[in-house]
Amino acid sequence: MTISSRSRLTLRFLFAVGILAAILYFVGLEKLVEVLLSVDLGYLSLLLGLTPVMIWASCLKWRLFIRASGASVSMLHLMKLYTVGYFFNTFTPSYVGGDIARSYHLGAHISNQRDAFVATFLERFTGLLAMALLGVCFVFLGAEVTAGLSTAILLVGAAAFGLAVVCFSPRVGASLFAVIDRLLALVPSKEALTKARAVFEKLNLGLEAARGDLTLLVKALLLSLFFHCLTVLNTYLAARAVGWEQPSIGGLFIAVPLVLLVSMVPLTPSGLGIQEGAFLFMLKRVGATDSQGLAVGLLLRAKVLLLALLGAFLWVQLKKSHQSEAN
Repeated sequence: MTISSRSRLTLRFLFAVGILAAILYFVGLEKLVEVLLSVDLGYLSLLLGLTPVMIWASCLKWRLFIRASGASVSMLHLMKLYTVGYFFNTFTPSYVGGDIARSYHLGAHISNQRDAFVATFLERFTGLLAMALLGVCFVFLGAEVTAGLSTAILLVGAAAFGLAVVCFSPRVGASLFAVIDRLLALVPSKEALTKARAVFEKLNLGLEAARGDLTLLVKALLLSLFFHCLTVLNTYLAARAVGWEQPSIGGLFIAVPLVLLVSMVPLTPSGLGIQEGAFLFMLKRVGATDSQGLAVGLLLRAKVLLLALLGAFLWVQLKKSHQSEAN
């Protein structure tokens, strides 16, 4: 018996509620409420004020790849699309939904879905690579974290490096894509095979263009490092807002990438419950109390929900604009 999409979404939501209930039971509702009621409004204001800077920094890198394809899009429009992505991230099973949405709308804007897909993929991938790189650096710099977190980020760094070799080494990349094409030939459904091959073809063509421009990749990586520093600052401000007096900066550079990676697992809508549990688990290992770790996760979740609401409004305006142009 097959399960409908709506039923799967309901099960995922119930699973998320169950995780949150278990976390609240473990931490204690009274302790959590006490922390949330004492939120520092000064740090909260800084946390909210950092948001447009983070979106701008990410869109600046996104625009690098868009311009490399020969297209030109204003920063304001990209920031709108990026915010729309928050809406789809929040109301789809994983963080991939936002990337698909902004890639699609970008493709419609520049009349080239392939280049939009490649630019969005490279923007996301270089961010993950920089995130892992910084985490590994802070392990070797001696950041005070548990051995488990150090091992985890080193494994993530090794995996990211391996993916980077696959993506940006012409010889390795060509060999791998040839193997993938042979494996795809085993897919029984012709429709699924055609779609999969189309995606990998777009990706391969885009990566070929990126491999030929080392300057572009260096600029993108530097912007990614800058953006991830802002991501850590974002978590630091949330930590200070909930009363964590001395968060370890080095520890956050290791813990935050792991939280983000765990949150991408598509078991619940938008990682609901999983992300909060990851913040609790990881931040506790760099000095936070249970209630502070969970409060940081909930505060950042609330911030994303605000962005999602703004993204919903911008999406409606975008649809109206497309309808007006069509008429």
